Amino acid sequence: MAPRKASVKTETAAAVETSKTADKAPAVKAETKAPARAAKAPAKKAETKAPAKKPAVKKAEPATEIVIEFGGRQIDAQAVLENAKKDFAQKHADAELKSIHLYIKPEESVAYYVANDGIGDPEDKVEF
Repeated sequence: MAPRKASVKTETAAAVETSKTADKAPAVKAETKAPARAAKAPAKKAETKAPAKKPAVKKAEPATEIVIEFGGRQIDAQAVLENAKKDFAQKHADAELKSIHLYIKPEESVAYYVANDGIGDPEDKVEF
């Protein structure tokens, strides 16, 4: 039991020395603790804050061109499509164009179209 008493005495002596040092310079400890708290506070706020979302970047459509060659002629499919849209707008001014399917027949120099998934009319055609 003797070794045990010696260690208790040593720990008690160390605690007394610590309290004496603390009594002599309490202002220094207070100053050192304050910046430490300030440094920890922003870190906690940063952890709880959700990361900012970046706006989605839309990729630009690549430039496309569709050319149909038949019988020594070249037919620009985009121009035929635009003509079909204009033709639909003239014939059906009260209807909104939601979809259009284009059927190009180069041997007849005609493109038939079906708009809004409806039944196509033989008159719904454009020449090129």
